[in-house]
Amino acid sequence: MVADRLTSSPRIYDIYGFCGMAIMSEYFPYGDYEDVAVPGTGYLLTTKEQIEQQENELTPYNDIESIDKLRISLQMAEALADLHGDPNGAIVHQDVQLSQYLLSSDGKTVKLNDFNRAEFMLWDDNKGTYCKYGEGGGNGNWRSPEEYLNNNLDEKVDVFSLGNNLYSILTGLWVFYDEDNDTKMQQRVMDGEKAYIDPRYKERSLAESKLVYIIDQCHEFAPEKRPSIFEVVEFLREAMKEVNDDI
Repeated sequence: MVADRLTSSPRIYDIYGFCGMAIMSEYFPYGDYEDVAVPGTGYLLTTKEQIEQQENELTPYNDIESIDKLRISLQMAEALADLHGDPNGAIVHQDVQLSQYLLSSDGKTVKLNDFNRAEFMLWDDNKGTYCKYGEGGGNGNWRSPEEYLNNNLDEKVDVFSLGNNLYSILTGLWVFYDEDNDTKMQQRVMDGEKAYIDPRYKERSLAESKLVYIIDQCHEFAPEKRPSIFEVVEFLREAMKEVNDDI
């Protein structure tokens, strides 16, 4: 239903037909963006690896050019903005991760897919806002604190998870690259710990400094303190303009 409703969006994968649980969609010869953003394991689990990362020259663990990091980040945010801003009512993807973004045949464009966890938000006429909803907790290592805490949810869960994507695009690592145990990582998120970003990224390039800022904003613990996806898009568009003007 979601894919059909949003198939006209340039940031959502095109669906051509469906039958039961099967769909026919456009072909993505390069797969998803996870292998591009995190080409290695994404972890630095040993003390030696972590010390070397701090002491050596700052080098991302992927080969994405800084301006392309910003461009792809904007595309990912625009896809979510099409969901949250759907004229028929906000839609929450609720499973935002790198593997949900497919790389188009041009090798430069990503499109969002996989809406099996999507939530159609209900509008409260009395309060003039969308109703929060429950999902029964969250698993995995890419979710917001409120999902792990089994709190009431809104569209800001997507903003938090988008921050994880941008972190990996920036660094080539997972957000808590020193921990490969999901349970322990989830506890760190629930405790309000933010993923460490090497401060040298602020000086490495203008594009990367912009990503450092917006990642930090997306990773605010309280949903109401996070920017809306529309504010994220606006920030990234302005950042792209600033970077292009600086070239």
